[in-house]
Amino acid sequence: MAFEGLSDKLSAAFKKLRSKGKLSEKDVKEAMREVRLALLEADVNYKVAKDFTNKISERAIGEEVMNSLTPSQMVIKIVNQELVSLMGGETSRLDLSGSPSVIMLCGLQGSGKTTHAGKLAFSQKKKGHRPLLVACDIYRPAAIKQLEVVASKVGVPLFQMGTTNPVEIAKMAIKHAKDHGNDVVILDTAGRLHIDNELMAELENIKEAVNP
Repeated sequence: MAFEGLSDKLSAAFKKLRSKGKLSEKDVKEAMREVRLALLEADVNYKVAKDFTNKISERAIGEEVMNSLTPSQMVIKIVNQELVSLMGGETSRLDLSGSPSVIMLCGLQGSGKTTHAGKLAFSQKKKGHRPLLVACDIYRPAAIKQLEVVASKVGVPLFQMGTTNPVEIAKMAIKHAKDHGNDVVILDTAGRLHIDNELMAELENIKEAVNP
């Protein structure tokens, strides 16, 4: 959801660039300001957003872009290259060397963690693994039911203990997985903001308890 908004805002910034025949340093800096704001609204770390746009500005204000016949397209190309680099330009596989392997999904509320948990479980199932979905979101109304529906749709078992402490749920889920032959455990945690100290501490405690 956040990245859909980011795409729209980047498109708007690029539209302004395309309307100009030649680009000045001021044009580039104004466009980068809009890109930086778009990244911040998509919950990208401030320092990451600042470094990202500074790097683009340095490349975009170079002679190659300013003297290009299509300077706006050159800037857009640079933004694309830097986004690919920022997000990770290479494809890498999950390290499933644990016994079981534990994957913990974290992020903002409403960012699609539960849906992604189901897709991830289905993907691992198709590869011959025996995944187990674990309901560690005890705060959001109907969160457990939603994961139950997702688990049913992809044909993967669900482990849940109601509104028990999420750390205990994670620990018991690992024991359940070992007892029942599940080699991949996927923890669906509650959505949170980095400013919520209590919930962030909970993530740290889960991580320490089950080593995802």
